[in-house]
Amino acid sequence: MSPLPPALLPHEALDTRLRQAAKRLHLGAFDLLEIIREAIDTKVHEHFGFQDANDYLLDRTGLTARTIYRQLAILDGLRALPPGDLEEAKGVLAELGSHRAAILAPALEKEPVDWREWAALARQGPEEALQEAVSSVLGLKPRGKAGAPGERFLAHVLNQIPPERREQTEWVFRQMAGLGDPANPMSMVAVFLQLVVFGEQELAAQGILREGKA
Repeated sequence: MSPLPPALLPHEALDTRLRQAAKRLHLGAFDLLEIIREAIDTKVHEHFGFQDANDYLLDRTGLTARTIYRQLAILDGLRALPPGDLEEAKGVLAELGSHRAAILAPALEKEPVDWREWAALARQGPEEALQEAVSSVLGLKPRGKAGAPGERFLAHVLNQIPPERREQTEWVFRQMAGLGDPANPMSMVAVFLQLVVFGEQELAAQGILREGKA
C-alpha cells in the first residue's frame, strides 16, 4: 500500500487554493476576451453613442485599453495554435498568469506547433529570459549590447500591440533612432518621448492644450 502524501501546512494549502482560484479566473477571462474581440470587430460601440471602442469597453468592463489589448494578444496567440490543442493550451496559459502569457503570446503565433516548449520555458525561467527568447524569435534581438534597456523597452511595446502593426511600429522607431548623429543614435525611450512631443504638437494645432501650457 502506497504511503499517503504528507498533509499540507496551512500556508501551503492557502497557496494551493490561491493558485487554483487564479487559474479559474484566467480561464473565465478567455470567454470575455472572445466577446470583446467580437465587439471591437463589429464596432458595437457605435450603436451606443461611444466615439471609440476603448471608451465603450472601459464603461462596460472596467478594463483599460492597455489591459484589454495585452489580453487580446494572448487570445491571438491561442487562435494560432492547432485546434485540437486549444483547451489544453488555455489551461497552461491560465496557470502561467496573464503577464507571462502576454509575453509568450507572440511566440505562439510565430511557432504554434512548438507551443508546449515555449510554455515550458515560460514556467521554468525568469521573465527576462522569456522576453529575450520571444524577442529573438520575432527577429527583435537587441542590436549592440544584448538586453539594452532601450531595446527591452521596444520589445515590450511591440509585444503589446496587434501583430499587424508591429513591423510598421518597429520601422518608425528604428528610422527615428537613426536621425541625427549616426555615431550617437537616439535610444528607443528617447524616440518614444519624441513621439509624445509630436502628439502634443498635433493636439495643440487642434486647440487642445495641456493644463498649464499656453
